[in-house]
Amino acid sequence: MRESMTTNPRLATILASLTPERLAALIHDLAAQQPAHARGDVAVTAIIDALLEGVDMGSPAEAWSAQLELKRALAKAVARIPGMSYVEGDS
Repeated sequence: MRESMTTNPRLATILASLTPERLAALIHDLAAQQPAHARGDVAVTAIIDALLEGVDMGSPAEAWSAQLELKRALAKAVARIPGMSYVEGDS
């Protein structure tokens, strides 16, 4: 999607593969796994967990930084997906 400023090679690989098309497919897959009444939205944490697939992002500080960078990338990618919007949470 874009060149990452991260020094974490695992995160850089994830970010490089994060296209709006791939993200839309992932969101639809995650939504389908939720109860019918909750399929209108998918939590960012669920999307991040799915993207990371258990990948170790390093120390707690590195993992937090990776999550913040992923959230920024998700917001940008979702903006390019018709019919979807990114809603900032409280965390």
